[in-house]
Amino acid sequence: MSSEVSLIDALRSMIGGNTLLKAGRAGKPHFRHFRLSPDLLRLQWESPKKNLGESSVLVAEISEVLKGQQTRVFQSNRMPEFEERSFSIVYQGNRTLDIICKDRREHDVWISGLQVSIPLCVSRGVARATNNFCLFVGWIEQALVNRATGDIDLSQLRATAPETDQKLQVVIDKGSTRVLIREGLGASFSPLCSARPHILAVILSASIPTRVDASDVYTWGEGTRGMLGHGEEDPEASPRVVEALLGHDIKMLCLGSGHTMALAVSGEVYSWGLGLGGRLGQGRERDRFTPLRLAGLRGFDITHIACNENHSVAVADNGEAYVWGRGIDGSLGVEGDKHVSPTQIHALDGKRVVHAACGAAFTLFVIESGEVYACGNNEHGQLGIGSNEAMSEPTLVTNLPERIVRIACGNSHAVALSETGRLYAWGAHSSGQLGVGEPLEDRLSPVRVESNVVRDDVADFACGGNHTIILSNSGLLYAFGSGAQGQLGLGPLATKNQATPAALPNPEGRKYTAISCGQDISAAVSDRGKIYTWGSGASNALGLPDGRTKYAPTLIESMADKRCRTVACGFFHMAATIIHGWVPDDEATQCMACKLKFTTIRRRHHCRKCGGIFCGNCSAKKFPLLEAGFSESVRVCDKCYVILSRA
Repeated sequence: MSSEVSLIDALRSMIGGNTLLKAGRAGKPHFRHFRLSPDLLRLQWESPKKNLGESSVLVAEISEVLKGQQTRVFQSNRMPEFEERSFSIVYQGNRTLDIICKDRREHDVWISGLQVSIPLCVSRGVARATNNFCLFVGWIEQALVNRATGDIDLSQLRATAPETDQKLQVVIDKGSTRVLIREGLGASFSPLCSARPHILAVILSASIPTRVDASDVYTWGEGTRGMLGHGEEDPEASPRVVEALLGHDIKMLCLGSGHTMALAVSGEVYSWGLGLGGRLGQGRERDRFTPLRLAGLRGFDITHIACNENHSVAVADNGEAYVWGRGIDGSLGVEGDKHVSPTQIHALDGKRVVHAACGAAFTLFVIESGEVYACGNNEHGQLGIGSNEAMSEPTLVTNLPERIVRIACGNSHAVALSETGRLYAWGAHSSGQLGVGEPLEDRLSPVRVESNVVRDDVADFACGGNHTIILSNSGLLYAFGSGAQGQLGLGPLATKNQATPAALPNPEGRKYTAISCGQDISAAVSDRGKIYTWGSGASNALGLPDGRTKYAPTLIESMADKRCRTVACGFFHMAATIIHGWVPDDEATQCMACKLKFTTIRRRHHCRKCGGIFCGNCSAKKFPLLEAGFSESVRVCDKCYVILSRA
């Protein structure tokens, strides 16, 4: 089983179902929706000529699962480009069900799930529980009872886990009775389901992460030093697609004052823009005008990125943190004032970092236990350690009363969200950016942000240069801090400092799902995927045609036909992830590969993989894109063809 697919992921995905390519005994292959019945007894699929009962196979009748294309059906209709995504189910003697998956992960899900389901169904009703297994089931059941009666010391709970043939990591979902078993149960799983069916239901009801939908990147605003990623320094008054990232499925963006970073679903990190001080992490200080993958992070699965004016940070899935750029006052947490390539913070070894944020000259890290560590400049108490002393190594923030799950930084202030939904803030408060009221003085230690205005739990929050925006679970926005440039969004008459949370006027009853703050700008995404921006209109950072300052959330009308997922703000530019679709013809006047202008003879062609627009010479090749629903070869650009062929 792939290390990226857990056993629970596999079963949950199979029960939900997947659209797979079924190789026909005669004729062309065709897509069918396959699913595993909730009781794990039957594999079912849709068929236009049969009812659901007939289009099924009892799992107990499956004798073998063959990887690759080994059967007669595959031999007569070979598709070698999908050899590693193919498998065959042998049942009822010598009958076969021959399947091709859309990608390798989907293949691993079905192979792993079938390998568990087959022995489970064969042994159903047979007492196979061992003494160790009985201990394990009793332990799980006791965990559920304990969770219903009060909080659990997770470290103590794990320490009391009985020995089994597989390493187990159990997480109690706080606030419910759900138990998620993260690491494989192996041979213990079959008797577990057989002896305690309700335990299987508990496990499968746990939250399972799903794949992020493919997203393209659009940028706009100031373009100096290539920070927009379009290959030149020209500013953009309206959002424009970053051609170099088409097809890379970007899930997260972060922006500094002169550079931009993007994190792909694959865990790869790209950076571009101003290279001064090594902030791009590309091994040198030269500027980059188009996105370039960080070679120094190759081989790591990066889960989170952050940056500010002079430095950047990345968090890997193994809990390691990497930094690069200028280390002003120790903000990198490692020796040396400058690092042009990603450098691991060994002072955090063994602490398993899960989240990070960058201020102007300081950095904060959240570790798995919920503690926060800080390093860098501390002139305004932004490290939260009770003093103004700068720290060159990550130092524990000692006065946080709860476990922290997420943090954000402004120029010299910080805000943290606890696991119970409470906000804590510290650092500079001269503009009211901490939201803790009078007096407008720095806070050297964390202080709880309390308000009678915010009547709902906090879903998200963001820090700008000297202001903060809160998004509630009900989709409403609240702001505090400096409003001199309209960045609070409270209206044209509310440009003074706001020291406590204030609700943004919302006469249309709009609901928001994502927010971001920059130096003097703010942005939000509505539940309909529309982008709203407000604040300083300098450098066209708001993506609005008039380039004027806005004092309330204003729709970017040029993006009204697209669906936005996330938005990110820098100092003078913005970026957004847009759900993947074909680039409209009017957005491209030249081929995205050779850059030759389109004419009546040199016509536009869309790549069916990345959605970009290319001339005929740069998109002459074809490839079958199963993930897009094409069972036959379709037109793709040269770049996508190379990527697909290697995969």
